[in-house]
Amino acid sequence: MADTLKVSAPGKLIISGEHAVVYGYPALVAAVNRRLSISLARGKKKIKSNIPIGCGMGSSAAYAVATSAARTFLKNKKLDLGEINKMAYKIEKKRHGNPSGVDNTVSTYGGLLWYRKESEGLKTFSSIKIKRSLPKIYIIGTGKPVESTKEMVTRVGKLYRKDHQNTEIIFKEIEKITRNFLQYLLGERVASFQELIKENEALLEKLGVVSSFTVRLIREIEKIGGAAKISGAGGSKNKSGILLVYHKNANKLKNFVKREKLELIKIQLGEEGVKIEK
Repeated sequence: MADTLKVSAPGKLIISGEHAVVYGYPALVAAVNRRLSISLARGKKKIKSNIPIGCGMGSSAAYAVATSAARTFLKNKKLDLGEINKMAYKIEKKRHGNPSGVDNTVSTYGGLLWYRKESEGLKTFSSIKIKRSLPKIYIIGTGKPVESTKEMVTRVGKLYRKDHQNTEIIFKEIEKITRNFLQYLLGERVASFQELIKENEALLEKLGVVSSFTVRLIREIEKIGGAAKISGAGGSKNKSGILLVYHKNANKLKNFVKREKLELIKIQLGEEGVKIEK
């Protein structure tokens, strides 16, 4: 082994299925071109990351995956993805309580994944080979939520127990949209990418995971002809983390973020999973 071991893992965006995925419904998720790296040299560890922290892009999962990969590589001199994913999920459970496992899985394997948590002991996922060009996707940061991912998952859990029937209806509607997104990526004729984002966001608002501040931003984006949704656990009190944003005219988005004093970042979906950096 070289003097320095450097491992990196990607962040993620959930295209559709957040919160519902915790309850056994499918999620469509993508690894993105924002990464966290861990360098080990002479007993010292250095961490570098350009994944926004606590904003729905899987920064903690990327850390768990990169750490697990470094451990398994030092032990076995290879990256065992199954073992890495298992270790990273245990780390995520300690941090978040009841995660779905989707974040660590897409950070480990990369690409675009169809993911479902069948039970605690069985999680199934498939890599998606897309049949059409992906539209240009952007992200806008609304700011770090006051609540942690664990708190937001707990909030939805309380709603699920209190109003089980209506929450199940919302989850089933989210599943329909997740399946439509999948069909879109596979080249089938469904509603437009833009319309699916809008429908998805409306359902997440019904779950109470989007703050009034963020709802206002999203309605403004819709008014100028675009669409946006939270991507991740969200936040109900003030900021709600990262927004996944689409607009046919990028200049309109640029003008919008300038006016709102926000940042617009173009994002690549379907990036490589955990890897040893040369």
